[in-house]
Amino acid sequence: MDEKTQKERLEQELRFLKESLDAEVISKEEFEKGKERIERKLKELSEAGDVHADEGKQEQSGNMHNESSESKNEDTAYSNDGGKIRLKVIQDEDNHAHGESHEAENTEIEQDAYAETARPEPGKNSDGGKFWKYSAITLVLLIVAFFSYSLLKQGDATEVPKGQVEFISACSSDKDCMIDGKEGTCLNPGAEDARCEPKAIEKTSVLVINDRKNCFNCDSGRVLGILESWFGPVEGMEIDYNSIEGKELAQEIDARILPVYILNESISNNPGFEKYGQAFAKKGNHYVLSDDAAGSTFYFKRELMSNKLDLFVIEGDSSGAKAENNLKEFLNTFDDVQFEKHFSDSNLAKELGIKTFPAFLVNNQVKFNGVQTSETVRNNFCSMNKVEGCDIELSKSLI
Repeated sequence: MDEKTQKERLEQELRFLKESLDAEVISKEEFEKGKERIERKLKELSEAGDVHADEGKQEQSGNMHNESSESKNEDTAYSNDGGKIRLKVIQDEDNHAHGESHEAENTEIEQDAYAETARPEPGKNSDGGKFWKYSAITLVLLIVAFFSYSLLKQGDATEVPKGQVEFISACSSDKDCMIDGKEGTCLNPGAEDARCEPKAIEKTSVLVINDRKNCFNCDSGRVLGILESWFGPVEGMEIDYNSIEGKELAQEIDARILPVYILNESISNNPGFEKYGQAFAKKGNHYVLSDDAAGSTFYFKRELMSNKLDLFVIEGDSSGAKAENNLKEFLNTFDDVQFEKHFSDSNLAKELGIKTFPAFLVNNQVKFNGVQTSETVRNNFCSMNKVEGCDIELSKSLI
């Protein structure tokens, strides 16, 4: 494949990487690494083209030099004297230019057996002897030329023809398609149309039993993000608790608080399970994320008690005192609310499994945590109770 075709293949792969980035199939970092690899190959192709061009110029210059040398050596003279061949070699002109004085050097070569038998008798024409001499020389030169050509031909067989760039495949195996440690597939490995394609990553399925209608803070996005950081890409499917399927599944795993996150038992084969498996409980063919790890908030089995608010604090803790101070404006506005305060060692706190304080419980069912402003408490309370005062905006600052 010529240089132009290879460049087009690599540029096509670069466009494919860009499309994968735009479609969010690969990350920005994966795109940059793939782009760097392709640009490096394009650079190698460009440099290879420049090297072949320089070799062509050097070869042309060498041929001109050889022709000049051969023209100087044409001064060699041949003569036949007394059955011997005399070669008269004239020193090159460069030595004369430097003032060097050399006498002509005569080399005598004993005539071979062919020349002896072909020597003409006295008084006869000596053309026959010259013929054999020149024939012997010609034969030697032909043999030398033949072996030289054979060696050169053998060497040229492995060289890339001038003017062409050595073929470089985009990939020869799946290992060439590794991007940022993530596997890829090499399509048509080693061929001219070879290309890398990101390998589809199997997602972990997560069933979420939820009741968004009756719970104001039952969003599952944060926990699904945590599960993805543990096990790789996840695919969440939410089931409404109020459906037949939702109630049956909740009963099967003995759920007591929503949302509930359920994973198939095959999650135990995931590399991340060895590190995070302690956050799950095995129930039948499922692994269920613990209530503490899930941060679930809706005690759906408890009796609904409208216009009720409970506060849970650690006795003597400063954060509990701050929560009570910020709650005063709310209690002054909603004087009909049924309010109760509980300490962390109370039976109700233990029954609910509350471990983060301060904590609030609205209508005996929905929990939220932290030191909150009166306005936040109002919003959460009024999302489940339509009573007088819900249209009054309270302080948004902590005391």
